[in-house]
Amino acid sequence: MAPTPPPPADAAPTRVRFKVMFFLCVLSFLTYFDRQCITRAQGDIQHALNISSIQMGWVFAAFWFAYAFFEIPGGWLGDRYGAKGTLLRIVIAWSILTALTGAATGIFTLLLWRFLFGVGEAGAYPNMARVQSNWLPILARARAGGMLWLMARWGAAFAPLIFGSLTRFYDGLLGTEAPGPNLAHGAEPVAWRFSFWTAGVIGVVWCLFFYYSFREKPQDDPGCNQAERDLIAAGRPPQVEKHTMAKSEWKALFQTRSLWAIGILYICNSFGWSFYVSWAPKYLKEVHGVEFAKSEIMSGLPLFFGGISCLVGGLLSDYLVRRTGRKWLFRALFPICGYATAALAMFAIRFTDSPGEATVLLCIANSAGDFGQGANWATIVDIGGRYAGVAAGFINMVGNAGNYLQPPIGAWVFSTFGWNVLFGVYATMYIVAAGMWFFVDPNRHFYDDAAREGRAGELNAQ
Repeated sequence: MAPTPPPPADAAPTRVRFKVMFFLCVLSFLTYFDRQCITRAQGDIQHALNISSIQMGWVFAAFWFAYAFFEIPGGWLGDRYGAKGTLLRIVIAWSILTALTGAATGIFTLLLWRFLFGVGEAGAYPNMARVQSNWLPILARARAGGMLWLMARWGAAFAPLIFGSLTRFYDGLLGTEAPGPNLAHGAEPVAWRFSFWTAGVIGVVWCLFFYYSFREKPQDDPGCNQAERDLIAAGRPPQVEKHTMAKSEWKALFQTRSLWAIGILYICNSFGWSFYVSWAPKYLKEVHGVEFAKSEIMSGLPLFFGGISCLVGGLLSDYLVRRTGRKWLFRALFPICGYATAALAMFAIRFTDSPGEATVLLCIANSAGDFGQGANWATIVDIGGRYAGVAAGFINMVGNAGNYLQPPIGAWVFSTFGWNVLFGVYATMYIVAAGMWFFVDPNRHFYDDAAREGRAGELNAQ
């Protein structure tokens, strides 16, 4: 068979970048689905393993602490060796650890599996940033970031319903209506354990499709024509083939005001957001009398609408930056307004009298808090430049402190002072997050561009 002739130079751009975004969106959904499963199962787990709410808070925190600590190494691996192999390692590792969560026999094994789960998943979003940096035009990054966060929020939103449905299916299959004793006593596995094992298998299926279909860069994919490659490359500096960072660039990473400001912003935002993936079902049960099985939709709705808000905010930010060229204004506008609104909604929850009213305010708070996620993500990629993976790893390392501090602190606050005080803390965190944007400059890389270009020429000539 004669070889297929190359497309004409003026051919319309192919759409391989959309296939790449599809893979990333599915992956983003799975990351938060697997994280959130445990909140739906927490009642069964606490009953089966005889652990307290305070101990359960440490279980939630164990994942986030490990996830934060290993973010920079995960991002660096992608920048240095490529995102494809790094993402495959990440997804396989977290899938195995998700399954092992269903094999926990007590508080210590549960803590161990959740800690290792965090280690395994660390680097997922930095490497997605690396893929976006390779595959997307600069002016498409905020809406792409919005889409990623929409799928992340929806993964968390649908996790209680999907995981609850799996648990009910296995309950019927196994004939067990209530959680039984743990595996250490030789009992048959109960339904929540099978549900974790099933969740682990899903990630392995994603890896198989990704391995055979994804290419690291546009020039490596035969389905991507030159027009699409030119579209992706428009407006960006020459790429460095040998991805190494000089000592001065590592130093700059830890000294850049913009990155620290975004990191603190993420600490405050994640502190408030982690309520939805840790204590929301417990709050609805203790304050409004809604049982875990009946709160699957209520606890998922704030995350569902938050996902839509991520996408809408990202689309609007990209559109306004493209139309006006005022990057700081239309990157900052959405998170500042969003966090201020989230603070008001969180503070107002103390005045609610019904689960319906509380759910509405939680939806408003989370949607507002997520309104700037697309702009935040695009700014990280912009500041990171050719080191987008490392920059995103740095932000996730710093920012996830909010996620691992909130569960034990939150458990202590609502146990000691009550839920109203806890919501006041969340409101304060959102106000601080809004203020951080006044210290961010999305127009400058964290490294010296002139020095980097000179070094790039040396490396590529070798």
